[in-house]
Amino acid sequence: MKENIVPSGAGSHIALPTVSVCVGCFNQEAFIDTAIRSVAAQTYTAFECVVVDDFSTDGSRRRIEECLSQLGDSRFRFLPRLQNGGQLTAMMTGLDATAGPLISFLDGDDAWHPDFIECHVRAHLSQTRIAAMSSSDEVVIDTAGNLLAGGHPVFHLNDPRSMPKMSGYLHVDTEADPTLLFIDRGTVGWFWSTTSGMMFRRAPLEIMRPSDPDEIKICADGYMARAAHMIGGTVRIGRALGSYRLHGGNGWADGRILGTGVDLGRMSPDTEIAIRRALANRWCEVAPGLAHLISRHSMRRTLVDLIGLSAAFALLEKNSDAGFLLKDWATPQRKLQTRLIGLLPPKLRPRRFRDIV
Repeated sequence: MKENIVPSGAGSHIALPTVSVCVGCFNQEAFIDTAIRSVAAQTYTAFECVVVDDFSTDGSRRRIEECLSQLGDSRFRFLPRLQNGGQLTAMMTGLDATAGPLISFLDGDDAWHPDFIECHVRAHLSQTRIAAMSSSDEVVIDTAGNLLAGGHPVFHLNDPRSMPKMSGYLHVDTEADPTLLFIDRGTVGWFWSTTSGMMFRRAPLEIMRPSDPDEIKICADGYMARAAHMIGGTVRIGRALGSYRLHGGNGWADGRILGTGVDLGRMSPDTEIAIRRALANRWCEVAPGLAHLISRHSMRRTLVDLIGLSAAFALLEKNSDAGFLLKDWATPQRKLQTRLIGLLPPKLRPRRFRDIV
């Protein structure tokens, strides 16, 4: 495997990166064994795995202990939490307990195909470009593991190649197998599948980790994916490398597949607002430390695209950290223009004037 990933003639001093894996579980007794064993079956063997149980009230803890005992694999550790913190808190527990430069988070009701880690590592080690995170497609299965769809609707519905004005931000590596699509950080949208279809570089997550992850109980990928992408962009892998399970108890999906153009689920407005608010506050906090790597103009544009113009003015008034990005931007002329456009019906306003938070 090393010979297939490390560039030819690179020398024996180069080793493959250790991949950290966090399997998160909350009341997923029926599925957690499958999730763990899918990690153990990976073709890429240079990984460490922590299984984080977020204070389940069913038999999940017992099932985890039994599974790990049967595996007898020193790469696996069990981290039972003493109180429930929510999905993002459990993910941060896994981040803190591991050390690999690449990290993935597998939900306890999902599973990976055997080449998930290997394909994602190949994407991150591409000779073409570098990205802060990767995302691959997923098949959809039901409670019993029956195949319901050969791809994840969200991943295909939001293909950036079909989005207007995106061509300058996209870079395709057709030499890779599967094909890789790199998306520059200066873009806004949802380009990913779900938590279980992602791999991150550790550094962007450590920079953008929220001060209070307990505020985001579900849809944590809505924070993590955007946070990493804001710093270093995304690479999409054009193949299904895992299984997303619909079982009626999903926190985001409603358990049904209805057809083309219909989401499996939709994030609640309160959750969306909480995620974007946390992202905006963290972005303002870390911006001064990133100014030697990312231009202030670019970081400001990222912030305004994230939350909208009116919200940017409000953020400047209540968050002292926002001054670094917004103080010289918030001119009286721009403020007046924003107010006048705000008088228009929402559907007639340009996208950047449609505030999120």
